[in-house]
Amino acid sequence: ELRKRAHVLLIVDVSGSMAEPVPDAGTDKLTLAKQAAIGALEQFAPDDEVGLWVFSTGLGQSGEPFAELVPIGPAQRTVPLMQRDIDRLVADGGTALYATLRQAQSQMLKDLPQDRINAIVVLSDGRNEYPDDTDLDGLLRQLNGESVDTTVRVFTIGYGGSADTESLEGIADASRGNYYEATDPASIEKVMTS
Repeated sequence: ELRKRAHVLLIVDVSGSMAEPVPDAGTDKLTLAKQAAIGALEQFAPDDEVGLWVFSTGLGQSGEPFAELVPIGPAQRTVPLMQRDIDRLVADGGTALYATLRQAQSQMLKDLPQDRINAIVVLSDGRNEYPDDTDLDGLLRQLNGESVDTTVRVFTIGYGGSADTESLEGIADASRGNYYEATDPASIEKVMTS
């Protein structure tokens, strides 16, 4: 009740490596991530604003490496849609991390409510594998807004042992966000809640 309301875009990596099995869990990485995300969404207040993108390669209508599944809107309306769409996700393709974040931040800056916490939460288990955009330095400069008012904080989650920790930490730092580590995929539920 007391905290500032949120304006958040959740971006989930659905590249092929997310289908890797998690030995002790008896399932794969994507299934654990889906369960964690569906549960974490319950913690948004009805008047928070939240939306969902996924990224891999070739997902968009014009071949973009990302797709908007649920536009940002009031959580009481979008959370059930997001939970439904997250449950249907399938892992395939490569990891287009930089291009997706670049576009997501640009889109959020077009409509940045000053009275809300503006953030992107991105979960990724790999390294950027998208040859059309390999410019990490350029992305870091773009994410580093001129002031808090022009900053979309990016909270990155490095999921599993193959995640690009260094890049994900750099992205979080540049945007004044935080990096969370879920090296053990079984810990993803706790990390998503954080």
